[in-house]
Amino acid sequence: MVWCLACLRPAELAVCPDCLRTMGAGPWRRLACGIGVSSALVHRAAARRLVLRLKYGGCRESAQVLAAVMHPLLPTDASALAPVPRIYSRRLKYRSDPGVLLAGALSRRSGLPVRAVLGPRLVGGANAGLGRTDRTAPRFRRRWTPTGGLVLVDDVLTTGATLTAAAAALGHSVVLGAVTATASSHA
Repeated sequence: MVWCLACLRPAELAVCPDCLRTMGAGPWRRLACGIGVSSALVHRAAARRLVLRLKYGGCRESAQVLAAVMHPLLPTDASALAPVPRIYSRRLKYRSDPGVLLAGALSRRSGLPVRAVLGPRLVGGANAGLGRTDRTAPRFRRRWTPTGGLVLVDDVLTTGATLTAAAAALGHSVVLGAVTATASSHA
């Protein structure tokens, strides 16, 4: 007997059947910058709780469950996974980096290497829970020049601004696409 990662009730699997029924397939979306984003699930109910456990609790088991549904969405011609890093101050506060945890779990499933090519900002405010107009534009620095075929990995697609900024920092030509665990229903 284990505990369901989404509802914390006793279960036979990592996610109980009741919670599985609340999980819907996420959308595919092309961002204004041209990259395509595949999202495994819609950011609601059990899927949202799994992301929150990952994001604010560093739950590696949630990363494993989410990576299992993200894995089939990886482009077949991908050469490496590039996690979208969390702002450093928030990484310290919550002792987790969802993009890094998801990329690691995806790497173990796919065999693709993880390339930490993006550096995060040191400090910044949280965008979670803010409306589109109140969000701050993310900024990243490129740590080194990667080769092509990178797939960006992030936890949630909301407006697409984070993935757009990550692709711009790397150079759009090296980014093959992106995968996220969830997407907001208005993404």
